[in-house]
Amino acid sequence: MMEEKKPDMGEVVKNILEAEARAEEITANAKAKCKEITADAEAEAAAIKAQSEEQVKDKLRQEAGEAALRANRLSELARKQCSEEQERLAKLAHDNSSQAVKIILERLTNRYAG
Repeated sequence: MMEEKKPDMGEVVKNILEAEARAEEITANAKAKCKEITADAEAEAAAIKAQSEEQVKDKLRQEAGEAALRANRLSELARKQCSEEQERLAKLAHDNSSQAVKIILERLTNRYAG
């Protein structure tokens, strides 16, 4: 009969230790890669956030400028309308002042003369 060759226990232990070392190395490399990916993702997210904040600030400045322009236009329109109404009323008062004096004098005359 042929004798079975038994594995060398020292060689088996050595292979197990080498496999464990490779597994630890693979695990360490994977953890380092995960940290790198996480750091890159966080940096990219921070950059996107900063860019978005700047875009929002720019949009707010633009909207504020446009609102100020609209407010100025409406204010100027209201001022013009008030000025026109003031001129109209002043002209009306001027045109009717002699008639108003006549009516007032008639009323005073009727009240105190009679």
